[in-house]
Amino acid sequence: MHWPRFSLICALLLASQASAARASDTLAAAGTSAYSIYGHARTVWLAQKYPDYLAYTIVVSVDERGVTKSNHYHSVYDALHDVVHVNAISDEEHAAPHVPTGINLHIRPKRQYQTIVDKRVGNPEEAVDFLGIPLLAPNYSFGLAPYVAPEQSVTSDQLVAQIRRQFNDPMPAAKAQELNSDGTLKEIASVSAQARDYVVTFDGTERVNGQPAYHLSLHPVHDPARLRLREMWIDPQTYATTQIVTAGNFTTPQAMVPWTITFGTVDGVQYIASETADAPVSVGPHTYDRASISFQAISPTQWSPLWVNGFASSSDKAIVEPKN
Repeated sequence: MHWPRFSLICALLLASQASAARASDTLAAAGTSAYSIYGHARTVWLAQKYPDYLAYTIVVSVDERGVTKSNHYHSVYDALHDVVHVNAISDEEHAAPHVPTGINLHIRPKRQYQTIVDKRVGNPEEAVDFLGIPLLAPNYSFGLAPYVAPEQSVTSDQLVAQIRRQFNDPMPAAKAQELNSDGTLKEIASVSAQARDYVVTFDGTERVNGQPAYHLSLHPVHDPARLRLREMWIDPQTYATTQIVTAGNFTTPQAMVPWTITFGTVDGVQYIASETADAPVSVGPHTYDRASISFQAISPTQWSPLWVNGFASSSDKAIVEPKN
């Protein structure tokens, strides 16, 4: 027997077992399971109470051929009707109106009247809207919770009933008692599990932005193009989602690369902070080495006729999210 190699294999096996034991101990200490963590994270999303109208700025940033560029779009989300209104002309285009530049030249050699290759030469015309006009809302949940109009807000009992359809693990006793005492969330009792959209596994406790978080991996049981969640990081105290990784973003095929989404809170409510592509993104003739979207200056606002007359709520050049 080759003793050095055997020793190395034994060491690797012991390290693997120790790692699995640590993850198991962490999960046992949490007093819960992967499905329960995921279920409670969904419950937190369902419990969010958003203003009727939100004003915010969407910042789209890209790196193209070593140059970093950004566009700022002023937007409003109408939660009563689940509609986004956006000023389709960015601050940058207002300051410097678009002037066509660049060359779109193709070389198409032919043989017997058939094109052999189609090669584009030169730099393409500068893009006005890098990824498209962003018709995006900062409270999008990536399928974790369905849209609920503010006047149709559900009670905590109804929230529990929705989660019971899929998850059957009780919340840790101390956490359940704490949440029951302030009326924000009731314990999810043990029930029989129903059909699930994802196989969820617990990958241990990690740090996200310096704070501990449960790490979950998600594998869709069906319809992977629609069920895009692949990883989640959950706050172990509040069950708020701090970060996710998705298999694609928006409804455009150009964005079908992994994206990392981070979340934050404004006035105690959960919102998207940023969305960053984990691979280059191609849009038409442009390929961006980096692409990201962030939501800034989120605040409640009042209805205004300006949204109808001056803002866009649809566009064939828009980037939008699938409905939750």
